[in-house]
Amino acid sequence: MEKKDNGFTRRDFIKGASFGVLTLSLGTLRFKGGEVFAQEPLKPYPYRTWEDLYKKQWTWDKVAKVTHPRNCWYQAHCSWDAFIKNGIIVREEQTADYPQTRPELSDFNPRGCQKGACYSARMYDPTRIKYPLKRVGERGEGKWKRLSWDEALTEIADTMIDIIAKEGPDTFLYDVGTNLSLGPQGLGLFRLCTLLDSGVLDCNPEIGDDHQGWAVTSGSMIGCGSADNWFYSDIVLIWAGNPSYTGMPYSHFLWEARYNGTRVIGISPDYNASVIHCDQWIPINIGTDAALAMGMAQVIVKEGLYNKEFIKEQTDMPFLVRDDTKQFLREKDLKENGRDDLFYIFDLKSQGIKEPPRATLTLGDLDPALEGSFEVETIQGKVKVRPAFEFLKDKLKDYSLDRVSQITGINPTIIESLARDIAKARTVTNVTNSCISKFYHGDLIERTQILVLALCGHFGKKGSGFNAFPMLIDDTNFRLAFAPPLPFKEALAAFEKSFAEQVKDLKQADYTDEMLSYEFGRRLEKTGITVSNTLFWYVHGGLNELSGRSKEWDKYLKRDVDEYVKESLEKGWQNVFPAPGKEPRILFECGGNVIRRVRGYTALLKTLWPKLHLIVTLDFRMGATGLHSDYVLPAAGYYEKDDFAGWVGPYQPFFQVTTRAVEPLHESKSEWEIHCLLAKKIQERAKQRNILTFKDKQGKERRFDNLYDILTYGRHYTEKDEEKVCRDSLALSPCFKGDWKHLKEKGWVKWEDIGKGFFGIGNATDIKPDEPIVPYTWHTDKKVPWPTLSRRMQFYIDQDFYLELGEELPIHKDPPISGGNYPLTVTGGHTRWSIHSMWRDEAHMLRLQRGQPVMYMSVADAQKRGIKDGEIVLVKNDIDSFEIMAKVAPAIRPGQVVIYHAWEQYQFKGHKLFQNLMPSPIKPTELAGGYFHLGPFFGQLSPGQSDRDTRVEVTRIA
Repeated sequence: MEKKDNGFTRRDFIKGASFGVLTLSLGTLRFKGGEVFAQEPLKPYPYRTWEDLYKKQWTWDKVAKVTHPRNCWYQAHCSWDAFIKNGIIVREEQTADYPQTRPELSDFNPRGCQKGACYSARMYDPTRIKYPLKRVGERGEGKWKRLSWDEALTEIADTMIDIIAKEGPDTFLYDVGTNLSLGPQGLGLFRLCTLLDSGVLDCNPEIGDDHQGWAVTSGSMIGCGSADNWFYSDIVLIWAGNPSYTGMPYSHFLWEARYNGTRVIGISPDYNASVIHCDQWIPINIGTDAALAMGMAQVIVKEGLYNKEFIKEQTDMPFLVRDDTKQFLREKDLKENGRDDLFYIFDLKSQGIKEPPRATLTLGDLDPALEGSFEVETIQGKVKVRPAFEFLKDKLKDYSLDRVSQITGINPTIIESLARDIAKARTVTNVTNSCISKFYHGDLIERTQILVLALCGHFGKKGSGFNAFPMLIDDTNFRLAFAPPLPFKEALAAFEKSFAEQVKDLKQADYTDEMLSYEFGRRLEKTGITVSNTLFWYVHGGLNELSGRSKEWDKYLKRDVDEYVKESLEKGWQNVFPAPGKEPRILFECGGNVIRRVRGYTALLKTLWPKLHLIVTLDFRMGATGLHSDYVLPAAGYYEKDDFAGWVGPYQPFFQVTTRAVEPLHESKSEWEIHCLLAKKIQERAKQRNILTFKDKQGKERRFDNLYDILTYGRHYTEKDEEKVCRDSLALSPCFKGDWKHLKEKGWVKWEDIGKGFFGIGNATDIKPDEPIVPYTWHTDKKVPWPTLSRRMQFYIDQDFYLELGEELPIHKDPPISGGNYPLTVTGGHTRWSIHSMWRDEAHMLRLQRGQPVMYMSVADAQKRGIKDGEIVLVKNDIDSFEIMAKVAPAIRPGQVVIYHAWEQYQFKGHKLFQNLMPSPIKPTELAGGYFHLGPFFGQLSPGQSDRDTRVEVTRIA
């Protein structure tokens, strides 16, 4: 009898695999002689013509609801039907059964993209990891030994026990990259981390998706409306971004809204795939967007087009600022032992200073002054104070139309007319993007964009609002990761009860639900369960040699960034684990791809990798990080497990699930099963070796010998209970009716509530079944304070680092010359043909492009250098160099080169990826803290990497 693999004999597998390969080849309509298509492919098939063969692909045994719980970002995720025959997925189709919100609005159908349409080909292709692998050569050498699961888990468990017991759990970290799941797969990971007191690296600021400018202004990076909300907009700004690439399933709303009278304006350096559909394109010099916004703000203020009522009520513009210190006038200035978070306005009615309300935004009888200068008696003596709006007006004097035109390259009349159009429109909004935060001064760019909308009151109405980080999240499983070992319903109740006193205390201190949620996020960050990637790479990974060179390229800095880093860490404003002076030892890669993703990754291989005694990658395909790991464990694909991402972007307010359409291929296992089995092995080996306990970060004793029992909630949810995890956790969702049986049949359910987790609650709105999602209505309609220090949208930041660098108000600063003073600036974007690196080497996607990495450059720059389309060129700066094919494109502006992301190292000569020459200098203001809302928590308000300011030169290779 042949050895069985998941219930199949080898002969069964050969039959099924033959069927799958032939079916997939039919999908490309590339028929070869001799191919057969039958239920018994090893027997002769009496077909007459190719038409019979073609018709057979429209037969199947069953259909399963699936999706791709991948971080597709704004458009995630889409519902698909997977068609199965003989245990093989033969194809997938878009479900396209989403409802219409209102009769006058477009519906969300069909949703999906070409990546999802070929995932079944991806899951069966040769890149699949089939069984556990152990490195037998040097890291990255490509020499591997096949192991059984028991062998692999035993060796990994023994190493983990030794290191955690001797050096502590803070030496063990997970990187989840952009593949964060809050279904059973993510629950297993987070549960193991919390029980071992290890850390999850937070990649969001590192990759530049953190919307630092919005977080500084509003208290959180979160906030977005649904895509059908654009139908109510007079103007939609595609201001940086390319939704035709990054938002295929929802971008149709933009173009359909134009039929409803919406004007779509694109602002970008290059003539990209979205701009061609816009009503107006405003070409702008790279990195000068803040100057454009300040120029428009200058017009709006000068001509009196701003909404006084809105900025008095919703923003900090009326708050009084001292002329001498440039800090807000606080109660501590007027009284001994006064508070640091009580501020003042000048009331025009009473002609005196007053405290604005704290518990509400409603001003009542107060009429705050926006202009004027006043004298106040403080405990230090008399001082002059002015509203923050007066200080803004002073800043705007630097942004005349002529000066802004010189900076941006935009004609003054265009700047002026755009400012007036935005100010006079009923409703204006933007399309969110992950571009701005990838600029060194991206926070300033975003703060100025928000300023323009806020001056005009474009918040809280249909068709309005600043769209930032788009997320709706059911964080039930995130909370369950910290819960006691009980069935989920009892576990969650016990977890919430344990926080009841803390919640009560914060509520008595006038914390809103948003503030309360973010406070718990900040406290969690302090424990080291979540860890800043950027600071981890800086302190432990050798990136201080690159990211620490900010002063060399940023002409505005007066001291080295290392001074800011040390000050921030010493004061506890930011955190890094393990602490400086202690080395990391274990890295698990589960859903990410560090070596491909991190700018300046060569420093990690040089500095971090030698420190690590154990590197384990869980993946279904071999990526760059897997190639440099000690063990690679085969993870099940998206159609081979029951799972859900647990979050979506509000652009499409539907919660999607994926189901186990087929059994895991080869020897792969779901991440839930892997983490359960790893915990079981650690528990088993700890008992066998009599190493029963370890000390956590606080020095308290924890146990290895009951790890599996606690991770599986008292064995109520074992490695075989993946579907039960889905069923019981979704039944507890506060966001929608989470009936697993219904979801398996339907594939999706519509979101009904934003919940109270620190991601979704930032949308600050009530979801209504017959209306689009309009963010921030809690603030504009219910007058709930914003979760900032001032309890308003805060444009004036009087934190020390901001004052030192002259960024207390939004301004424009010239981009740094990262990498050296070279003539070309690298920009990029999310590729059209992959979601991160997952499809970058997929055959169908490669056929839609050049089939290898390319760099787009302008016709003028190519001619100047004698470069022809399709030639291989050398790209270099002071950091490093790499080779790539040049694609000469008239849509690219002179001085710009564009490289879309996610290529793997092995697709470049010498494995030299383009990110090797991106130094990503750290910006000091992102290290700020000690300022209520300027404290890091998962995903936000910690330093990030940047790549859009990298300078290079390009030459022909002789």
